[in-house]
Amino acid sequence: MIKPTTLKFGEWLPDQAALSSPGVTEAQNIQPHGTGFRSWGSLATDSTALTAKARGAVAMIDGDANVRMFAGDATKLYRYAAGTWTDKSKSGGYSNDTLDNWNFLKFGTQVIATNFADNIQIGPIDGTSVFADLGGSPPKARFITGVRSFVVLGDIASHPTRVQWSGQNNETSWGTIPATQADFQDLVGNGGKIMAVTGGDVGVIFQERSIWEMRYEGPPLVWSFNETSVGIGTPSEGSVVRYGNSVFFLSDSGFQRYDIGKGTTPIGDQKVDRWFLDRVNKESYYTISAAIDPANSKVVWSYPNGSSGNDELLIYDWKSDRWGYAVIDTEIIFDGLSPGYTLDGLDSVGGTTYTLDSLPASLDSDLWKGGAAGLYGFSTAHKSGDFTGTALTARLESEEVASENTNILTCNNVLPLIEGGSAVNTVYVATRANQNSDISYSSGVTVNSATGQHNFRKSARYMRFRVDIAGGFDHALGVRASIAAKGLR
Repeated sequence: MIKPTTLKFGEWLPDQAALSSPGVTEAQNIQPHGTGFRSWGSLATDSTALTAKARGAVAMIDGDANVRMFAGDATKLYRYAAGTWTDKSKSGGYSNDTLDNWNFLKFGTQVIATNFADNIQIGPIDGTSVFADLGGSPPKARFITGVRSFVVLGDIASHPTRVQWSGQNNETSWGTIPATQADFQDLVGNGGKIMAVTGGDVGVIFQERSIWEMRYEGPPLVWSFNETSVGIGTPSEGSVVRYGNSVFFLSDSGFQRYDIGKGTTPIGDQKVDRWFLDRVNKESYYTISAAIDPANSKVVWSYPNGSSGNDELLIYDWKSDRWGYAVIDTEIIFDGLSPGYTLDGLDSVGGTTYTLDSLPASLDSDLWKGGAAGLYGFSTAHKSGDFTGTALTARLESEEVASENTNILTCNNVLPLIEGGSAVNTVYVATRANQNSDISYSSGVTVNSATGQHNFRKSARYMRFRVDIAGGFDHALGVRASIAAKGLR
């Protein structure tokens, strides 16, 4: 007798064996959400192009609550306004090396940028003038952040294990100056070169094989440096991203979360670490970028699966502790902010035409100021946007099933448990005769409109069920398959 068997789409666990796995074996073009999955959008660009590949970008809010965005490529720095990236480089431009990326810091009414190859740059946050060399003769440095009211640099030219900071509230005071508290510290031990610095009330410094906390003590010591994780660091500077008091990063053994004052927690172990480390092009670790999607509680990494650039996103939901991934080309991703509307732009919002009298909110409403935090990126055409474009075709594949006695199984039909009126499902049955054989996939079967099911006649000892979902969807929960066990053969 054929009985329907419900296979829920548990968390994606590519590092686990497929047979009787507690999760799904594939979760492509999809994001984890609660106990299931939701669709993932394409990159919707809405800007002019940079001259070359994006090497860094930042979004910030100025003192008047206006959104300001800046970006850089190999030779230029840009400011974004009304869909246009405008060159704001100093005269002569810049000379980034292949491994150099831009790092940015908002400091008061200024934005400061460093790329290691050139003198540190500073410009007004409103973009009214071009960038110029930062005063005070600061050293060239690869990384920049703000800790309390200090500008902090890491990986100083000729001193890869040095941290150096400006005077308090004084971005042009550099050196060892007790009156302003400017100074530097060389990290001891075998941690290797500095790979990232993250700011806030407490600074967190990542080396190749170590993590340090930087806490303000005041004069004469100024800062205390405490090595809080020995042997754990990061091989990829761009994989490090901070949200609140947590920092997410790639270590040599996989993905980790560092919590200030508490230490590290593995978040990819026995889930996605082995899958990722087998997949990523380690020679291009320097191209990895990471960003936070706070509205959806996601951390996202852009990385190269091959040698032709970053072509996939790895997606982690820190609330559910679940993963997914998307196949999509990007140059970089970054923590973005939705741009505000100008008065001229209010006549058409979200595709709807309005008059001033019919606007859905008053002119002084925060609705028009922008500033909603979200995930942004640059396409391979050097244009920026967010991931609210057309939903990518998702692919989910269930655990592998078998009878207790390894009898031959027969499947007659499959019902996808997918919520969303726009979803168009195609179902495949994956089979194999034994555990050391490759999986064989059936042809894709569309829905039988009379029954709502996808009809099959497949027999095998081991089965999985794959669903491709086009058109977007709200929730993907699992499949209900009609399976019967036959005799041994």
